[in-house]
Amino acid sequence: MTKVAQNIKNTTYEQIREYLINSFFSHICEDKTLKQQDINLVHKQSIALKAFDLVSIAMSYLAINNYRQGARYYQTLNLLNDAKYLANSSQSLLAQKINLFCSSLVEYYEKNIDVALNLIKASLFIKIATNKNFDEAILKYKQRIDTQYQQKIISSTPPSFIPNEIKDDALLALLQVGRTIAVETNIDSLLTIIAQQIQQALGADRCTVFLLDDEHNQLWSKVALGLEMQEIRFSANKGLAGHVAMSGETVNIKNAYESEYFNKEIDLQTGYKTKNILCMPIRNLSHQIVGVFQVLNKFEGDFTQKDEDLLIAIGSSAGIALENANLFNKQKKLIEEQKLLFSSFIDTLAASIDARDKITSGHSKRVTLYAGLICDMYKLTPEEKEIIKNASLLHDIGKIGIKDSVLQKEGKLTPEEYEHIKEHVRFTHNILGKVYISKNFKDVTEIASSHHEKYDGTGYFKGLKGEEIPLGGRILAVSDVFDAITSKRHYRDKMEILDALKIMVDGKNKHFDENIVNAFMNISTYDILKVITSDLDCDFKNDEILLKEFNLNDLYAILNNDKKAITKKQKKLIDTFNKYYHQSKG
Repeated sequence: MTKVAQNIKNTTYEQIREYLINSFFSHICEDKTLKQQDINLVHKQSIALKAFDLVSIAMSYLAINNYRQGARYYQTLNLLNDAKYLANSSQSLLAQKINLFCSSLVEYYEKNIDVALNLIKASLFIKIATNKNFDEAILKYKQRIDTQYQQKIISSTPPSFIPNEIKDDALLALLQVGRTIAVETNIDSLLTIIAQQIQQALGADRCTVFLLDDEHNQLWSKVALGLEMQEIRFSANKGLAGHVAMSGETVNIKNAYESEYFNKEIDLQTGYKTKNILCMPIRNLSHQIVGVFQVLNKFEGDFTQKDEDLLIAIGSSAGIALENANLFNKQKKLIEEQKLLFSSFIDTLAASIDARDKITSGHSKRVTLYAGLICDMYKLTPEEKEIIKNASLLHDIGKIGIKDSVLQKEGKLTPEEYEHIKEHVRFTHNILGKVYISKNFKDVTEIASSHHEKYDGTGYFKGLKGEEIPLGGRILAVSDVFDAITSKRHYRDKMEILDALKIMVDGKNKHFDENIVNAFMNISTYDILKVITSDLDCDFKNDEILLKEFNLNDLYAILNNDKKAITKKQKKLIDTFNKYYHQSKG
């Protein structure tokens, strides 16, 4: 057992996350089982931290581990579904990616190669910043699945831990459809998967799944196997599918060209020859029609009563899955609307800070941009970056509680006034602490109120030291100070860039975390100037290549160098940087 998996209380979120990505993921990809006590302990650690994204990842791994040790498919599926719910509710792209990958593995073991391929493609579609080996391992597995898919070869000897109990073809087809669609919530992917499974189960050439749009009285689909992927929409009162949707009856046509409902024009336009058709309504739990299956051209003979029975059984599962997917999409839309509302709320709060003191207008925005650049250097996940972004925008919200006479004073503050203005951090903590939007907002509160903490423990308001200060707070400290000293204030002009960089470098392990300063100093001069001049409409076109070639470390070294030793190119860098630096309003 590794050091990380030994003590619940002393293990951090970052350590567990790294452990799950590196140690566990390598075992999963290599078809190895994990020590049950290790995965159980990390699962408990994640719960203890209330890190539901990590709980989801641990559960996905646990599902695969149990399956490899003989657990039944449906037990595995239930665990994967629970993990998927946590991944979606915690909005963790990493957890969603791993859940899709683990679901793909199960389908691969079950010899459902098409389904496994769709799931692993969905996993690769989610782009996140992780260990390089992480995506390489997924791609390697995809190549293995691709090979079997292309060659249509499935090993006749499945892994020893895979049950082999189902013999009846129709029942197998039904179970394959049920277990496949149970783990899918994307409506387009779900339509594709259902159509593929029906096509294979009934031995037909094509299948289209139409959904009923009650609001517009239309049938629509993005699936037409054998044709290009496109959205099809038409009136629910027209055609064979429309007739089935309105009447609720199943139509089994042995000769399409003899049917009054069949539209021959479609075949004329596409060059396709429709022979026989099986068309059936899809119903939800309330027995309401939510769509239509349309299956074309059975390979061997006509569609039989057995085909109809199988399609009815598939329709029950499909109807529920499609309704759930619609509800999920509505919930997702609601979440997106809430995010927009939250973003507007954050922007409004940030604007209220600028309204108090015009000369510091734009400070929170620039601090946010600097913090974002540092996050990128650290390769933080989008979720982590979003939290730090929100904390950056709100880090000075507590200045609402500072007297105008102090906040807008021209000249140096008295000791009493300085003590008063320091209170803005406590006010920030108190204000944000009363806002409850999500569990992540607690992190926003702690990060925003720790931007005046110092690495050596001499900061305020809690006097935190070293890594007691949240990573986001340490990032904000660097971003906040750099913007403050490179911007104009009531009582002074902006510092020369050499003096500003010296403060940053000299502050390592005193005011600042050395690692964060090092990351900051590795940012290109181009990116830094883009932030400094963010209140202007600057055109860097002629200087962009030069500025991207050098970072702040390079600029600092050049400025400290003997003037006689500076090359023409270095001199041009200094002049170019200062040209933009001194034209900004800051």
